Amino acid sequence: MFVFGHLGITLGLFTLLEHKLPALKGRVDYAAVLVGSMLPDLIDKPIGRIIFSGTIDNGRIVAHTLLFFMILCAGAFYMWKRKNDPRFLFLSAASFCHLMEDNMWDTPATLFWPLMGWQFPSSPGPYDGIFGYFQSIFIYAYTPALDYVFISEVTGFVILVFLGVRYLRQKNILYAISRALKP
Repeated sequence: MFVFGHLGITLGLFTLLEHKLPALKGRVDYAAVLVGSMLPDLIDKPIGRIIFSGTIDNGRIVAHTLLFFMILCAGAFYMWKRKNDPRFLFLSAASFCHLMEDNMWDTPATLFWPLMGWQFPSSPGPYDGIFGYFQSIFIYAYTPALDYVFISEVTGFVILVFLGVRYLRQKNILYAISRALKP
């Protein structure tokens, strides 16, 4: 999954949870949700695919583990209990959603690291350098096909557009724009 899939699906899930669970009404920190939905990739991709591309060559390393999630949860519970700040709870929950969206159970050596060994699986890609990496990822994610990544990206994009239009309508921004554009 790539950017739109992680952002849209996770944001849609938290919006649905807020709508269905009265205890969450007005309490979800969507900035924390958005950051958490991308946090494992924001950490692991630069480290594993760019900085250590010659040795690790894997974009799913430390931040794609349950250990990282448990550390995030420990920090989140500390912030919640000590400072009454639930933002990190949403960040860690969204980070867990990222792991589920990436089907990390298919790579148990990474998900359960270091319980199954200290090495991360190597997954070299057909790219040369940072620009080649982003080009291959972009082509893989956005070439129309009936595969998991493309369908996730389209689904996430549709959810983001839907939620964006809904937000603009609630704030009467679309009405203001249409009035401003009329002659």
